[in-house]
Amino acid sequence: MSAFLGKIHYWLYNKIQLHEELIENIAELAEKNGYDSVRLINESYSKYGFPIKGSLEDNIEHSNIHGWLQERITSVESRLAYVVTELLNNGVINKEDIKDIFYKNGVNSMKELGISEGTAEEFFNLIFDHMLEGMPCDRVNEVTENEQNKIVWKTTRDLHKAYWDEVHGEVNNFDYFVAAWIDGFLSESGSGYKYYREEDGNNIIRKG
Repeated sequence: MSAFLGKIHYWLYNKIQLHEELIENIAELAEKNGYDSVRLINESYSKYGFPIKGSLEDNIEHSNIHGWLQERITSVESRLAYVVTELLNNGVINKEDIKDIFYKNGVNSMKELGISEGTAEEFFNLIFDHMLEGMPCDRVNEVTENEQNKIVWKTTRDLHKAYWDEVHGEVNNFDYFVAAWIDGFLSESGSGYKYYREEDGNNIIRKG
């Protein structure tokens, strides 16, 4: 059955699994702080569905590949928004705690790759090999400037806001955490690239 699956499907599934890992790490920290994370995670399952474990080919609906993957994105993004918002509202952990989890995940992701050189565009592509930005057909990141050591892009649609609005959370929190992930990812590369997000909505990766 896996013959019906292409690289892009595994690529997207791996991104979903990375975000499942982030939820697990956040819940583990809350548990260490004395919070009943099991109850919270079960609530998130009840509201937004269960995570998928194991290989893609053993789980995916081969007759509905695109729809199945979109459902998995909706589930993981909704659960992440729900868990984070509940924990922040209850004062169990703070934004800096979650920022640190995202940062360390970025560091570990780059450690696995072991890449230290490349163009700004290559690092941009690596980042979104890990961070969710909808389905490939959504194409929400519009590159406006592309040089050897600098790339600038704008996000044409915020695909995450609806998930955070649904749980009465702040999508700005998610943007803050993703920026931390990118910081960790680039820092561990030793490439000299840094990430900047400007008030006008421009996102920049450049050296120095």
